[in-house]
Amino acid sequence: MTVNYSLHKLLFYPLMLCLGFSSAFAQRKTITGTIHSCQGLPLEHALVKAIHNRQILASAISDGKGNFLMSLPTESSLLAVHLPGYKDDTIRVTQNRDTYHFILNERAEQINEVVVTGYVNKHKESYTGASFVIDSETLSKQVSTNLLDMIRNNVPGFELTTNNIQGSNPNQIPDMILRGRSTFVEGDRTNLPLFILDGVETDVKTIFNLQPSTIRQVSVLKDAAATTYYGSKAANGVVVITSQPTVGGKLQVTYDGRYQLSSADLSSYQLLNAAEKLEYERMAGIYGDFKSKSKSDLERQKVYYEKLDRVKAGVNTSWLNMPLRRGIVHHHNLSFMGGTHLFRYQLMGGYSKTDGVMTNSSRNTASLYINLIYGDWSKFFLQYTGRLENTKSNDVPYGSFSDYALLNPYDIPYKATGELNDELSFGKANPLYEKSLSSYISNRDQTISNSLRMRWNIWKGLRLEGLAAMSVTDNRHESFFSPLSQRFNHLENLKRGSFDMMHSHYTDFSFNIFAVWNKGFGSRYQHRLHLTMGMNLQATEQNSDGYTAIGVLTDKADHVSMAATFAEGASPQGGKDMSRMLGGYLNVQYIYQNKYFLDASFRREGSSKFGSSQRYAPFGMLGLGWNIHKEHFLNDSFINLLKLRGSTGVVGSVNFHPYQAHLAYRYQPDLIYNNHIGAVPMALVNTHLKWERTIKRNVGIDFALFKDRLSGSIDAYLNTTHDLVMTVAKPGHTGFLNAKENLGKIQNSGFEFSLRGRIFNGNPVGMNAYLTLSHNRNRIVKISDYLRNHNAENIKQGNQRLPVPLYAEGESLTALKVMKSAGINPTNGKEVFIKKNGEQTYTYDYNERQVMGDTSPTVQGTSGFTTNWKDFSLSLTLGYRLGANVYNSTLATKVEGADPLTNVDRRVFYNRWRQMGDETRFKHIASQESTPPTSRFVDTEYTLEGTSLMLSYDIPASLYRMHPIKQIRVSLSMGQFFYLSTIKHERGLAYPFAHIYELSLNIKI
Repeated sequence: MTVNYSLHKLLFYPLMLCLGFSSAFAQRKTITGTIHSCQGLPLEHALVKAIHNRQILASAISDGKGNFLMSLPTESSLLAVHLPGYKDDTIRVTQNRDTYHFILNERAEQINEVVVTGYVNKHKESYTGASFVIDSETLSKQVSTNLLDMIRNNVPGFELTTNNIQGSNPNQIPDMILRGRSTFVEGDRTNLPLFILDGVETDVKTIFNLQPSTIRQVSVLKDAAATTYYGSKAANGVVVITSQPTVGGKLQVTYDGRYQLSSADLSSYQLLNAAEKLEYERMAGIYGDFKSKSKSDLERQKVYYEKLDRVKAGVNTSWLNMPLRRGIVHHHNLSFMGGTHLFRYQLMGGYSKTDGVMTNSSRNTASLYINLIYGDWSKFFLQYTGRLENTKSNDVPYGSFSDYALLNPYDIPYKATGELNDELSFGKANPLYEKSLSSYISNRDQTISNSLRMRWNIWKGLRLEGLAAMSVTDNRHESFFSPLSQRFNHLENLKRGSFDMMHSHYTDFSFNIFAVWNKGFGSRYQHRLHLTMGMNLQATEQNSDGYTAIGVLTDKADHVSMAATFAEGASPQGGKDMSRMLGGYLNVQYIYQNKYFLDASFRREGSSKFGSSQRYAPFGMLGLGWNIHKEHFLNDSFINLLKLRGSTGVVGSVNFHPYQAHLAYRYQPDLIYNNHIGAVPMALVNTHLKWERTIKRNVGIDFALFKDRLSGSIDAYLNTTHDLVMTVAKPGHTGFLNAKENLGKIQNSGFEFSLRGRIFNGNPVGMNAYLTLSHNRNRIVKISDYLRNHNAENIKQGNQRLPVPLYAEGESLTALKVMKSAGINPTNGKEVFIKKNGEQTYTYDYNERQVMGDTSPTVQGTSGFTTNWKDFSLSLTLGYRLGANVYNSTLATKVEGADPLTNVDRRVFYNRWRQMGDETRFKHIASQESTPPTSRFVDTEYTLEGTSLMLSYDIPASLYRMHPIKQIRVSLSMGQFFYLSTIKHERGLAYPFAHIYELSLNIKI
């Protein structure tokens, strides 16, 4: 029995153990899944956990293709995935589902660590170029009128030229520079950086219209190492903009709406009121000395007392408010996206309506964006992107804002009958008359762009990418001036009124193809090699045509066919420009132990704009980097990142029209002989014209301290542009007054500083702050005789009231040259000038002008903070500009040299010399002579500007959990809400600046 019992146990327990295992396996099932980023990139080493009642029942790790396999207990209720740098995600387990797909979104702080170059994305830790990255989170916490303003508010070295004439005109696209000017020409956008939107070269107008809510990231590339892929087009830097990614899965709907109210900022206008203005006229002698009894003096006194009666009756017209209104702006953007990990789609439509603060000024934009993605990022990938944008803008047709600033406040705009008053003082025209007419200035733009991107992973570490893009832009400009306009008063009736028509058509085709090979060598892959080789081509063509028609017999004309004839002596306008570019490049990067980096590039590029002997040119770059924080002596220190990098390279640029170095003819309508039309050269051709070459040198340090609580970068640069294309005067017998030659040389140097800090990083309170600072100085190394002659012509002009550029070798491009002043002599109210040799004189001499400052600031930048408490967030952005020397034109034109027949600055009444012994800054109050450029009117500028203040609130999800809404955010904000300056001068002369008040709503479904 004992033996049998032992045998029974020996057989029974193993049997029970097997049955237990069988039972356990019967209660489990095998699932598979994939994990991708929102761009379709497979994610390796992601941790997947099966969870039930907060207990981990099983786990798996994704492989190099983003796939994972897991034996899943049946009681599991949730799958959770975690990967550093990405937001965690969960999917609920269902009984009949065996395959699961995760799409992870990157964390905002990780997005900043990747520099998008438009070709190959670079991780900042192994990047030797000078760049700055702005993420969507930063953009969402700032208010501005356009994307360019937001880039300026965040990127050191990126400067928008302040336009004191056009102010906040919604149709004025600002001029801009990145790390200083590279040409002698100012204001024609020759210093523009290259803009790349989703891999495609884009016009600055499109960037100006972009809504920040559609942007995922902006990368600003500055030095030779950063811009090497783009060749000559990137001589002034590159701004790479990436749209919000298309995410697969269930249909997602996002609405973003912004509603703005703007009001004109008139705080810089300090004009005389009615009583002060009339008293100023009396003191200036407009009405005589009130002692003479001559008929003319009595007539003038009668006019004076009539105006005095009006002043006593309370007439004090605010003419500045007459052309103004409350500007209303609303932006709407609606996005639909979804799909699978193999096919994803996004459709986005936007509409913006902007009414400026001056009546009749507006800008309306409608856009449509389509993004279709097919394929697996790890295998074969296709992406089609299409954009359609229509813009209609209207400018002010009835004159300048300054016309209203000149009117006298004791005059009234309307008569008692309600009719316009056409009898203003001193025969001034009532500008409200022009405003009442049907004149208009209209522009219509339409841009259609298409791009097709391909990515093919041929072999492990080897891939091929290509991008073909084509964009077409049509512009139609039309302006109509009523025949009733006062500008035609001197013409006969049949020549009054005009239509100006101009149409342009621009096409741009580009093709890029490149191969990327990555390979690791040695134990633990301590050696890594990255090769990128490719070529690109571009073909552009622009056609334009236009004409002027006159003789419009009615104010209500709405079509050019209502004009009687073409302008006398005028001929059709227009032209045709074509250019082609072809380039090839090789980029090599070697990384050792992720500590030491070597980056080298070579590029050869050709352009059809050059003659055959200079058509192709070589360019190159060398960059070095060292991750000091990875050295053993900094292990376990408070330094998380300390990278030293440097680069030097040569880039080229082409800043002239296609026919300056290439012989081309145009037909001349007035050259007709024997029934044949003659043709003439379009320019005096210089077939030896060479590429402009800029040597760029940059040294930088990136750092992060105390677990990334404090981070930033410091860069110093030196850029020298050789063979600058300049205009050269030619003898008249050549048939041309000038031609182009390589003669100029300019040098830019400076430094940039960026600092960010997490002051609080807790819950429920958090706070981040930042500071940017940049300094740039330029120097003219060489100029042409043409510029010297132009300087001499400027010197000969004796009626200048404002300084003009005078270029000299060894001086700054932005040097301010005026005659030095010792001030006003208290005994006689006259100005005393100082010659270059120190001699004092009462006589102004234009040849004695000398450098009295520089209009470029010593430093400029932005600062601000973002703080959150629970679901509330508050952000502030300030801009500053320190140390620029500015010529105060208000002092020169509306204090001294002021016309007593017009309204003027208050300082003309209170701060001018009146009697012997007065120590003042300005001449005698009765003096009406214009003052030539003098150092008395040079002020040092220190400004602080409030650019953005935003308060936002994320409505708790508990309030809408029963609805398919993921997020609702409401924001209140102000833009350009204050301006403080040490210089008191009028701002916004033709169009005023404005304060902005905004309400925004963002809903995600």
